[in-house]
Amino acid sequence: MSKQAESAPVAAIDLGATSGRVMIGQMVDGKLQLTAVHRFANGPVPLSSLEPGARQEALAWDIDELWAQIRHGLSLAFAQRGDIASIGVDSWAVDYALLKDGKRLGEVRHYRDPRNERAVAALEQKFSRRELFARNGLQFLPFNTVYQLQAEKLENRLADAEALLLVPDYFNWMLTGQRRSEWTNASTTGLLNHSTGTWDEDLVAELGLSGKLAQLVHPGQPVGALLPELAAEFGASHEVQVVAVASHDTASAVVATPLSSGKSAYISCGTWGLVGVELDRPVLTEQAHQAGFTNELGLDSSVRFLKNVAGTFLLSESIRQWNDDAEAAGREETSLEQLLAEAAELPVPQMLIDPQSERFLAPGQMAQRICDAVEAAGGQRPCSPAEVIRVVVESLAQSFARQAAEAARLGGFELENIHIVGGGSQGQLLCQRTADHARVPVISGPVECTALGNVLVQLQAAMPAGGDALNLRDVVRDSVPLGAYTPSQALKLV
Repeated sequence: MSKQAESAPVAAIDLGATSGRVMIGQMVDGKLQLTAVHRFANGPVPLSSLEPGARQEALAWDIDELWAQIRHGLSLAFAQRGDIASIGVDSWAVDYALLKDGKRLGEVRHYRDPRNERAVAALEQKFSRRELFARNGLQFLPFNTVYQLQAEKLENRLADAEALLLVPDYFNWMLTGQRRSEWTNASTTGLLNHSTGTWDEDLVAELGLSGKLAQLVHPGQPVGALLPELAAEFGASHEVQVVAVASHDTASAVVATPLSSGKSAYISCGTWGLVGVELDRPVLTEQAHQAGFTNELGLDSSVRFLKNVAGTFLLSESIRQWNDDAEAAGREETSLEQLLAEAAELPVPQMLIDPQSERFLAPGQMAQRICDAVEAAGGQRPCSPAEVIRVVVESLAQSFARQAAEAARLGGFELENIHIVGGGSQGQLLCQRTADHARVPVISGPVECTALGNVLVQLQAAMPAGGDALNLRDVVRDSVPLGAYTPSQALKLV
């Protein structure tokens, strides 16, 4: 595609853990144009609201509502651009749908469902954490797909299922009728063996999944054509391909992260903070295992060597708590932007929290738990919402800096800079304090990096065979304004 060429537009369905969006992307004069068509909320719901009689604490996704929002968004997209050539879907990782007789079997459970923790010990009777890491290279997290599947096995649902599809693969199936498992997201399940690059037969058999996993496809490969009835519903008058993108949202985000060099780290900062580096091979050392790092796959067989840490979830949950309290009391709600501005004027807190603590994993009463943690550690209890926000931002910045430096060290190089992308890149205080703690420059942006990565893979897939490939990161640099933060204080990492 030449610098002056104009591509056919593509549609990106980008599903995050707290919101979703449908975007239209197109290359015009060498720059990527991204247009938001439809945005909608997402989040956990009580399973009992979808399945009466379910356990009170059980959590799920309202997957039918998400499908309705996707269809509405695509109808709006085709009304705006009738020449959309392809569709790509990315989402959060690890969660999945079970299928039986061509239909979904029950609801899609949420990764924060407490049932997962009860399944850890059961699976580890057969496979220790060290052995699992040697097989799949993944950081231990109680919501990893392998543990969720052990929970399913204990509940006897897997025996009834004929197939399993991760969330973006499920929506690809809904769009095309074709069952495929996209490679980057498959690498987050714990079921993909790094030695073979294929499903781990021993784990698959142990969990009762033999014959139930779909064929693997790589980013850029076709999934299938949009079903005729959906094409008619959306107003598409021509055949539209659904293309496998880097369907784990972090993999798409890294595609669109304009890394400055091979010695850069990235932080994809949204509900979670994914802190890591891009390598050409996994790091499966005992050091990496003990440090809690993970090896997930990216575009062109790259390895995303990263750590999954707390992100803006602590902020959004605190705001939700305060606004729920304000609504109940008839008071005016507050905004995160307002509190961040107030927090920036406060001094550096003397006592921080560990954002990775399990005490902050579940939703509900987050601000209260943050204050309790500060007080329990011997600090002065934060008095105001702005003080709580300041503690969280400072704690996140310190955590990000530490993990970025550690990822670089374990990856075999000294860190030169950090790229923060996603929603968190808009937080000037967070970006500056991360630079201060890490003592290296921070480059912020793009914000819509996941959708950008989704679109870029589709555009790359549409390139004629034998033509010049797009340099995807150069396209991002040319298309999106980036911020820069220089360390302003010589802080010591502790």
